Order: sequence, then C-alpha cells, then structure tokens
Amino acid sequence: MNPGSGPGFSFPATALRMSSGVIVWALHFALVYGYTALACARGFGASVPSVVGGATAAAALIALGLILANLGHEFTRWMSAALAAAALLAILWEGLSVFMVPACA
Repeated sequence: MNPGSGPGFSFPATALRMSSGVIVWALHFALVYGYTALACARGFGASVPSVVGGATAAAALIALGLILANLGHEFTRWMSAALAAAALLAILWEGLSVFMVPACA
C-alpha cells in the first residue's frame, strides 16, 4: 500500500501542511505592502521600518519552524520543508526592501 493512501491519510490536511510556508509568505506579503500603503497614505510612514522588520522576523521564525518540523524522508514532509524554505527566502527578500529604499518615497 502507498504510504500516502492509508486509513490515516487526509488529503486536505496534507495539502494544507505542504502549502503552509507559502501561506505564511502570502500573509507576510499582504501585511507588509498593505501596512506600508496605509502608513504612507495616512502620514505615519516613520513606523514602517519597525513594523516591516517585526513582521519579517515573525514570519521568518514561523517559516523556519515549519522547515524544522517537516524535515524527513517522506515526500510530503520533504516538499513541505522545501516550500517553506523557498517561502523563507521570499520573506527575507521582501524584508530587505526596508534597508534599500525609503518607505514613502
């Protein structure tokens, strides 16, 4: 029998676990760019670097936790860790923009 087709296998749970890193990245993306737009429009752009830095640190720790929790030889766990690693790189890349460009230019 296939390891992914036994009686304890749940496709929705496995699909959610495999895409959890991408979901963390998407939430980080929406928070960073949504907050930056709102802060710049409302005149409190000075808070953008600290909020983006905090959101980036939190999302990076969550992605790192997902990577460590899913290390293993089973394909679905390996794929979960690999997608979380790709999401971690994307999260760090987005957070790097705080240091490269002014927030409300």
